[in-house]
Parts: sequence; C-alpha cells; structure tokens
Amino acid sequence: MNAPVDPDSAIGAQARAWALAVIGEDFPTARSAQLETWLKADPRHPLAYDEAERTLLLLDEALATPIAARPARPSASRWAWPAAAMAASLVAAAVLATPPTAIVSAPGQTREVALADGSHVTLGPASSLRPSWRLARRTYVLQTGQAFFAVAHDKAHPFTVAAGETKVRVLGTRFDVHKSPDNRVRVEVEQGLVEVSRGPSAAKVPAGQGALADASGVRTAALDGIGDAGAWRRGRLAYVAAPLADVIADLNRYGLRVRVAPNAAGLKVTTGLRPDQAGAFVAGLPRVLPVTVAREADGGLLIRAR
Repeated sequence: MNAPVDPDSAIGAQARAWALAVIGEDFPTARSAQLETWLKADPRHPLAYDEAERTLLLLDEALATPIAARPARPSASRWAWPAAAMAASLVAAAVLATPPTAIVSAPGQTREVALADGSHVTLGPASSLRPSWRLARRTYVLQTGQAFFAVAHDKAHPFTVAAGETKVRVLGTRFDVHKSPDNRVRVEVEQGLVEVSRGPSAAKVPAGQGALADASGVRTAALDGIGDAGAWRRGRLAYVAAPLADVIADLNRYGLRVRVAPNAAGLKVTTGLRPDQAGAFVAGLPRVLPVTVAREADGGLLIRAR
C-alpha cells in the first residue's frame, strides 16, 4: 500500500487547492483537463487529492449537523486542520445560515425526486438525503437509509454521494447506495462506471458489479443472481449471505419494530421477499435459523440465537 501523503507538504497543499476548486467552484472543462494532468503526474497526487476531498466532505457534513446531535468521532485526520483553514472562505458564512433542506422519506414509503441538474433520485423507506452544505452543486450526503440515483451526464461536474466516510463519484450513470446503521456502505451499479472510496482504499465499479465499503476498505464483487441494482424500487428485497442484522435493519424501514441480539446479528440470510411479507419472514426465521423470536414489553420483537 502506498504511504500516506503529508498534508503539510507541497503535494498536500496542492491537493487541498484542487479539492476546494472542484467542490467549491463552477468547474469548467479546461480546469478538468488540468486536474487530470496533475493527478497523472505523480502516484502520490491521487492519494493526496482523495484525502483532501474526503476531509472537506466530512467538514461539510459536520457543519450541517447541529452540535448537540453530532455523534462522537475518532480523532480528526491530520488533513482536517489545513483543509479547515483553506475552507474557511467557503464555510464561514454557512455557520449562521440555514442548512439545506433534506429529502426525507417516511417509513414504508419510497419517494422520487428530480434534482436541479436533471438527475433523478429514488429514496428508499425511512431514508434521508441532503444537498451538500454550500459546497459542490452536484454533491449529496446520504444520511440514513438507501437511494437509487440516475445521474445526468456532466463531464465538468462529477456527481458525488457521501455516506459517512465513504464517497461515490460518477459522471453519469445509474447506481444504488445503501448505508447500514453501523456505517458500512453497499454500492450496486446498474449502468456506467462509479468510483467508490473510503480513506486510501478505492475501486472502480462497472455495471453489473457492486462494492462494500467499511473500516477495512473497499471490496468489489459481481452482483448476486437474486437481486439487481435497486430492485427494492420494484417492490422486491433480495439478499445473498447477508448478515441478519442488515436484513432486519432494512425491514424496520418498512414499519417493523424488531431488534436483533448481538449473538444473532452475524447469522447469514439468503432470501427474496416483498416488503409486505416482512412480518411473515420474521415469524418464520426459527424454522430456518437457530434463533428464537419473542415479543418484548414495548410490543416489538427480539431475535436471539438459540
């Protein structure tokens, strides 16, 4: 693995300048060519650029979240302070401004929205997507849940979706992004090509492929035979060897109230179902997995390993 780039080095400063230009400006095609030349000039340049851009997106997310609601985060990257200083001109006024309105869907409902650039997004149940906080006009933050994007082509302005520390970047394509409660992100590509990155780990993902990004990096694989990208939009949920906790988290977005005990969370599930079959699926789990399903005092259900 390539060594990280010192953010205080000349390359680090150049990377921050490029990231601020891409994120904060109406970026013309000529500048895109200059950036491409810079990225190819040294293998350290793409690493430095990705880290600078990731840091700016995290700063952007922090500004849009009220301080009292912000979760505790690990110690900031060494890139955070230099990037924050350079970003001050972009975000200082934002502190007193109103955050951009999030696109939100209710539990059990999907929502289709046309974006200002001609792209379209289908939001899964109990999901939230917001435009970036005074940064790129084609940057969105998936705060919770799942969304399918049909992106209008614009070579001069890449379309970026940030989901926690994972970043998905495209020029024009159709893809699905799913964010788990534990900050794992799954990306499935229906058409075109996307780049998925998390920290120094990155992968190009073509149509018919998927990627999983978590604390260990980004891994790619062919889409399974049961599902396809965004199958949930057509009322079909499909899983292949998926952790039970992930499946139940999805079903809860359709109106269930089910908890999974830690000793059952990692059990693998392969199934396909409609959202209206969720209750029957949970009731039938003891017949196919070594679990029990019990009613809790608040009326919800608890799944435990036997």
